[in-house]
Amino acid sequence: MKLPVQVRRWGWPGLAGVVLLVAAAELVLAGRQWQRETLVLKAQARTSIAALKAHLVSTAAPGRNLARGDWLASLPAGSQRQQRLADLLELALRQGLLITRTEHRLNIDADAGLERLDVSMPVSGSYAQLRAFIELALTQDPALSLDSLKLQRATPQAAQLDADLVWSLHARSGR
Repeated sequence: MKLPVQVRRWGWPGLAGVVLLVAAAELVLAGRQWQRETLVLKAQARTSIAALKAHLVSTAAPGRNLARGDWLASLPAGSQRQQRLADLLELALRQGLLITRTEHRLNIDADAGLERLDVSMPVSGSYAQLRAFIELALTQDPALSLDSLKLQRATPQAAQLDADLVWSLHARSGR
């Protein structure tokens, strides 16, 4: 095989340079294609995120779309406070959690017509029991919120854990 005179004159460094130049041109073309694909994927991601946010808002917080008066009317009455607290404690016991004590404090905003019972509830049990309890409690009482959760194990291998839960029971105040 005879190489062209020009290539023979450049020698192997010239030939390597030509090969590298062709490879660089290929990479530039591939890079442009990757940029186009990246822009398409970013646009798809933005669309998916927007759709997911809209879905989460519509399913997780149905009260957000209600007018203020409708939202307030959807809350349970303050007179149900003790029963709702008892239901929460009973649910924890049914899940097999050990409740050492509870503390609660009532906050009333008479101008807004709202009240909130803050409940501090230290419990002990397995992770599965605690997770099931939280899920059931939030499902059972739509006007309940879990404001704080702190987990601690005696040792990393311990099956039991201690949890400090802080709940809020929201309600309409009885003016």
